[in-house]
Amino acid sequence: MSSTRQEIAMLRGPVPAVHTPLDDAGESLRLDVIPAYLEHLRRAGAPAAYVCGSTGESLSLTVSERCRILEAWVEAAGTDLPIIAHVGSNALPDAIELARHAAGIGVAAISAMNPTFGRARKVEDLVDFHARIADAGDQTPYLVYEISAFGGVSFPAGEVVETALKRVPTFAGMKFTSGDLLQLQLALEVAGAEGLAIFFGSDEHLLAGLSLGCRAAIGSTYGYAPAPAQAVFEAFERGDLQAARKAQRTTARLVLPLLRHGVLRTGKALLGQVGVSVGPPRSPECALEATELEAVLDEIASLGIQGLQTGGGNC
Repeated sequence: MSSTRQEIAMLRGPVPAVHTPLDDAGESLRLDVIPAYLEHLRRAGAPAAYVCGSTGESLSLTVSERCRILEAWVEAAGTDLPIIAHVGSNALPDAIELARHAAGIGVAAISAMNPTFGRARKVEDLVDFHARIADAGDQTPYLVYEISAFGGVSFPAGEVVETALKRVPTFAGMKFTSGDLLQLQLALEVAGAEGLAIFFGSDEHLLAGLSLGCRAAIGSTYGYAPAPAQAVFEAFERGDLQAARKAQRTTARLVLPLLRHGVLRTGKALLGQVGVSVGPPRSPECALEATELEAVLDEIASLGIQGLQTGGGNC
């Protein structure tokens, strides 16, 4: 499902960053899980899906695996759910190959994180890295993925957006995953004037992102616990700040045990609890132990999130 820059900017609400289904050993892909996974997202009201990002373990996968995963998602989605493909890699030739493949099978947009190894000395050099990836995607809208926790290169987000507007013809915006709200404001200032999308990527700070001007978000918790984030969006849009804060506190309390036990391994376990078994992460990450999962479920039981109670679902 190809899209225009304007269509990407019109996306609203919490977009799930999806996990990659693996076998019980965390080695082989389980592509057969993806149709049911997509149906789970559709029933939950997801506006799109972000595939093979950091949640999807992209940097632990081969190029061939990433192509096969994306093909499975695009086939399952049909014309019903926009697929945003993360194609980023420290190896620029791999990112170019992935972008060309993603555009060829008709994704709604492509996205790439800044390289985590090798340091651009100027913002223009970083944007030129992205421009070469975007060019391989032909006319497919392109999102820069800024994730400060991964280290590597980082420049002021507003400068990146402004420079990308000049150098990347298909530039459609940014996935901004950071708690640096000053940089978010600077990015939004430029993006808003140009009709670009800034997808907020910090689930635990969602309300802050909305208050500054974001209209959509991409995050891992939205795949297995979208209701609190949806409540934040709905309350904010109707001007009920008290309700929005209450829903945001639920998301924040959900994120706390993820940070304690590991976001990736805990997220995959919780997704199993709501009926989508995606296996453990790939090595060197490891599966959540049964006692750890029990502790997580006990901690979040009072939040009232459907499926995330002790003893429920599949894992």
